[in-house]
Amino acid sequence: MEIINVDEEQKEIWNKFIAENCSESFLQSWEWGEFQKSLGRKIWRIGIVEDDLLAVALIVKYDLPFGWSYFYCPRGPVVKISNIKYQISNILDFLFSEIKKISKKEKSLFLRIDPLTPLAPILSRGEREHASPFKKKTGEISAMRILKKSPNEIQPRDTLILDITKSEEELLKEMKQKTRYNIRLAGKKELRIRNYELGIDNKENFKEKFEKFWELIKETSQRDKFVSHSKNYYWKMLENLVNKKQDTRYKNQKNINNQTSKNKRNLQARLYLAEYSNKIIAANMVLYFGDMAVYLHGASSNEYRNVMAPYLLQWRQIMDAKEAGCKKYDFWGVSSEVAEAERPIGHSASWGGITKFKKGFGGYEKNYIGAYDLAFNNIGYPIYGFMRKIKSFLIFL
Repeated sequence: MEIINVDEEQKEIWNKFIAENCSESFLQSWEWGEFQKSLGRKIWRIGIVEDDLLAVALIVKYDLPFGWSYFYCPRGPVVKISNIKYQISNILDFLFSEIKKISKKEKSLFLRIDPLTPLAPILSRGEREHASPFKKKTGEISAMRILKKSPNEIQPRDTLILDITKSEEELLKEMKQKTRYNIRLAGKKELRIRNYELGIDNKENFKEKFEKFWELIKETSQRDKFVSHSKNYYWKMLENLVNKKQDTRYKNQKNINNQTSKNKRNLQARLYLAEYSNKIIAANMVLYFGDMAVYLHGASSNEYRNVMAPYLLQWRQIMDAKEAGCKKYDFWGVSSEVAEAERPIGHSASWGGITKFKKGFGGYEKNYIGAYDLAFNNIGYPIYGFMRKIKSFLIFL
């Protein structure tokens, strides 16, 4: 096996590999790496080859105080499906050995990964807390035995996936009755839903709409008690992930969806806005990659709650994804019954409300093994963990 650093000329190969082996790992796509660079973060795109590409890993450097840092491999690494049963331990040993070399120069305390199945065996929630995700069939733990279950999750451990290869009638039938009712109720209102992309509307108009999205994000974070990303984070995401090759002649939604389906190996973003009584009252950001559409960010106004705009907005996004050729729609994060049971009493950051909303659309729950850490610095890593606990305790108070 050989380690390579993947460059711009191999962009299409990189995205093709991820789309074919795990399209759910859109956070490993080429475009996501470019987005991270636009935020001022250093990245590495590492590939493992042996006659053919066996695995890839997008590594993002996050700065910490006093010149230290940590590495993060979001929803990765991605390993070639046909090699998983026989070579995964060797592949990961080889990959992590290379990352460890880079860590010395970058003063990185640890590497955090949160891989998707089938990269790791499916473990029950209890097993996740006590076992390494990389065990051989014999029960022998490879060199990856030094991976530790991370005390913090960056991405959702549990999500909801909707199979959108089904007909529109089937999708409606499988929803909760209340969700169907709210979609139809919103459809009777004078509610206007638009999908904004750079290249379709002029950039100044797009920025104006983005400002409305940002106002709703702030309003929603205060209401639902969560910490949002910065304004620059959302703007850079849209600026880097919209389909810049979009032809301005494509004015109607059908043509937009057709063009999206032709670029399924490129990560693309759309900003959806719902307008009522001359006010934008709901906004969502949806990403497309491979056969997946992902509802990544959403916000809504405290006004006109009875219009049920989020329901119709979500339904429009599902229909657009279906028309664009996607097979699955990821609602990006729900709280499973086990997760709710594990939540400390009185903790306000429950996902119960948003989970109920999402599950009303049907679909099936998918659970991941969560985040694991590979420590590079045996002194600095536990200190970092201790400081994180102190910070969490102070926030909880």
